[in-house]
Amino acid sequence: MTPPDPVPLAPRDLLILSALAAGPLHGYGIVRAVEERSEVLLDPANLYRSLRRMRRDGWVRESDGGEDDERRRTFALTAAGEGVLRAEVDRLRQLLRQVGPALTPARRG
Repeated sequence: MTPPDPVPLAPRDLLILSALAAGPLHGYGIVRAVEERSEVLLDPANLYRSLRRMRRDGWVRESDGGEDDERRRTFALTAAGEGVLRAEVDRLRQLLRQVGPALTPARRG
């Protein structure tokens, strides 16, 4: 059985993946990056629920914080996650091209 098409993404998932596209981050770093880019405040419970699902689906990988801080987990985008992100961005670009003309005032002649 083939997994369902991952796009369209929920806005929260798009924001998380786009934050991770810049490089690996810990949970608080993801929250900050999303807030800076979009002014969206991520609830930590929803963030970690999303990250668990993304890890299960192979979109992100998780690693421990190393010797400096073993409690801090970092998350990074996988090749599959990057593909999902690119597909969603392409889908949104195409959608904007389709609806963009509707926002232009009609020419009166």
